[in-house]
Amino acid sequence: MPRKSRFKATSVGENAPVADKTIYRVRVDMSPHETVRNLGAFRLDFCCMPQERDTQGGQRRLHAYARGETVAALRAAGRRVEVLADAIEEGRRMQTLISKADRFDGGQKGPEGIGKLI
Repeated sequence: MPRKSRFKATSVGENAPVADKTIYRVRVDMSPHETVRNLGAFRLDFCCMPQERDTQGGQRRLHAYARGETVAALRAAGRRVEVLADAIEEGRRMQTLISKADRFDGGQKGPEGIGKLI
């Protein structure tokens, strides 16, 4: 009997439907001559995310987090937006990988230090 997934799959891709209040991890296509400032009106969260550039055409792809309403506005403005994942769902899935064990015995001991106190 196959295992049943506990998580609902979010449809991804260029034409994936989006909900207004949900936060998504997206990739927005930009021309080689544009900067991130050209997308400033959309208030995307893109800090510390990898930004890739197409080697043949020079097209840039901005990785960012955006609400569904922002994704819809980008698409209405003629931008190609690819939905990569539902960020909230992805975060919950990653939280299951974190250990619940108390390594510090309820605050009775601290983390192991490096070296020796003199």
